[in-house]
Amino acid sequence: MLVRLLQRFDFRLLAIFLLVAGIVHLIATFMAVNDARGSAYSRLARSLPKNQMTIASAVTPQHQPLPFLAPDEHYAFCLFDTGDTTIRVRALLPDLGWTIGIYAPDGHNLYFAAASADRETTVDLSIVPADDRFLGLPQTSSTKAGITPEAVDTQQSIAAEKGLIVVRAPDKGDPYRADEQAVLSKASCTAGGA
Repeated sequence: MLVRLLQRFDFRLLAIFLLVAGIVHLIATFMAVNDARGSAYSRLARSLPKNQMTIASAVTPQHQPLPFLAPDEHYAFCLFDTGDTTIRVRALLPDLGWTIGIYAPDGHNLYFAAASADRETTVDLSIVPADDRFLGLPQTSSTKAGITPEAVDTQQSIAAEKGLIVVRAPDKGDPYRADEQAVLSKASCTAGGA
């Protein structure tokens, strides 16, 4: 009975079905990767001002600016646009767990730095337009932001038109929260390269 049923079954249809299912699966996977409507940049672009560092509220189940943000971290975001000017980024990373990342709108990493256990890390860099326009010389005095010149490493430049800056600070608990917020509030992204 089973042998007769197997003889009547057309295995070519099964092979065609599996092939079509595989093709549909591959197409759906590639389309999902290329779908940028829900990217971090587009989600934050609706709510953040351009070229200004904004400290996000604490991550809770009811308030999540982006999926998968850790609730035991504090975040500051800056949506930058170098269409008219250069952007100067400054941040202090005082201890382990502190990071800064600069990302293109499509999610590619342009720059990343993490704090060292041995010493504070000071980030001072410029984001310049990706084309060949001259927007003037940046100011060289770093004492305006309360950063002493000897604490700053050689300034770096990154070429990018638009993107997102994310400063992440670990939450060590209530006794440290005020200090963490104070350091996080010193992070800046200012237009004009100053």
